[in-house]
Amino acid sequence: MTKRATTFGLVLPPRHSAMPAYRWWYAVLRAEILEGRLRSGARLPATRDFARQYRFSRGTIVGAFELLKSEGYLRATVGSGTYVSTILPEALLQATRATTPTASTQRKKHLTVSGYGRRVKLFSSFESRPSRAFRPNVPALDLFPTTLWAQITARRLRRASIQLLLGCDSMGYGPLRNAVANYLSSSRGVNCNVGQIAIVSGVQEALDLTARIVLNPGDRVCMEDPGYVGARMVYEAVGAKVTAMRLAE
Repeated sequence: MTKRATTFGLVLPPRHSAMPAYRWWYAVLRAEILEGRLRSGARLPATRDFARQYRFSRGTIVGAFELLKSEGYLRATVGSGTYVSTILPEALLQATRATTPTASTQRKKHLTVSGYGRRVKLFSSFESRPSRAFRPNVPALDLFPTTLWAQITARRLRRASIQLLLGCDSMGYGPLRNAVANYLSSSRGVNCNVGQIAIVSGVQEALDLTARIVLNPGDRVCMEDPGYVGARMVYEAVGAKVTAMRLAE
C-alpha cells in the first residue's frame, strides 16, 4: 500500500532576510499552536512531506521541529509521528484558580505564616564589624590562610566531576565528613564516626538544625548569662522557653 503525503495548509507571514529559515519556521508553528489553529494532540506531517509541500530543505523543517520539541511544544512518538503537546509550556507557568474571588473575599484574606515564622527574628549580629577576640559567632578570620585556601579550591574545581556539581548527601560531602571524623578522633580524642558528622554553613545553621531535631515547643532550655544571643534566638524561634543561668562571679 502506497503511503500518501499529508498536506498541511498554513498562511505564511513574510520572513526577514536576517532570520534563519529554521527559526522562522519555529516561530510560524509556535504561533499556530499558541493561537489554537494547531490544537493539542494534532498530528503534524512528516518532515519530508512538509519540506516538499513548502519547498524548503528537510533539514530546515527538522531543525524547527527539534527546537519546538526541546521547548515542549511538540512530542514525537517512534513509529507514529509528531504531535502537538497536550500541555504547553505556557500552561506550566500559570497558577490556576478554581473560582474567581470576589472583592469582599480578597479583603478578608491576609498573608499568614507559621508559628515558627512569627517567632523567628533577624539576627543583627551578622552585620560587618572588625574582627576581635572572644566574639562567639566569628572565628579568627584574620588568621585564616586565604591564599592557600584559594589555591586548593581552584585546583579541586578544575577537576570537579559532573556528579560533584549535581550535589551530595543531605548530611554533606562524604569525603569531607570522613576527614572531619578522622581529625576529631586523632587530634581531639572524640569518639565519633562519619554517620554522626553533618556539614553546615556556620554556627547558626548548626544551632537551628540541632534545635529543630531535639526541641519541641514548650521545652525549657537553660543558657548561661551572659551567653550567645544567637543561640537564644534559635531556641525561642522553635518555641522553647529559655531560662538564663547567671555565671558564678
